[in-house]
Amino acid sequence: MIWPRHDDEDFVDWRALAWSRCRSYLPDFRDWQPMGEEERERLLDGFAPVDDTVARSLADLFLDYGDGYMTSGPMCWSPGQIGVFLADWLPRKVALDAEQRAALPEVLRRWVQYALERRAVAPEWIGPVVDAVDTFLPAFEEAFDDTAAWGPAKQIAAELAARGVDLSDSEAVEEAVRGLNAERLARYLTD
Repeated sequence: MIWPRHDDEDFVDWRALAWSRCRSYLPDFRDWQPMGEEERERLLDGFAPVDDTVARSLADLFLDYGDGYMTSGPMCWSPGQIGVFLADWLPRKVALDAEQRAALPEVLRRWVQYALERRAVAPEWIGPVVDAVDTFLPAFEEAFDDTAAWGPAKQIAAELAARGVDLSDSEAVEEAVRGLNAERLARYLTD
């Protein structure tokens, strides 16, 4: 699901080839139901106190990724899932502030330990998943700072934030996006 990169010119051809050859071997995917707010709060409360806003905000991201992208469930972390999360999903989809970015490695290690212990995974199987955080951190650092690897939504959000737009104000965001689109269209037409 992550190779080749979405911006690769052969992306569609490679994806079609992979699906045509693998479809009959794929497991049945579970019927996805989003995690309920009550379950999410219970997991967050078990992980970090409410006043630890940095750890809770990162754990919320871990749950978003796990709930939306991990077919086995949001608490089923593996070394491969750590790799996809750090080297692809997080840099492409999420903007982190300085505090979140500094805390990410330690909080992710704690989260993986917490998630797998809750699933009653034996300690000898948890260690390699926790170690995968250190393995994939360099790839995260490189990709997170590479604006070409960012997804469109993250690129737009970063541009709006750089222009001083309050991203929590939906009307201001809509107006700024209209202006941004008009600027891009004008550049395209004049080039």
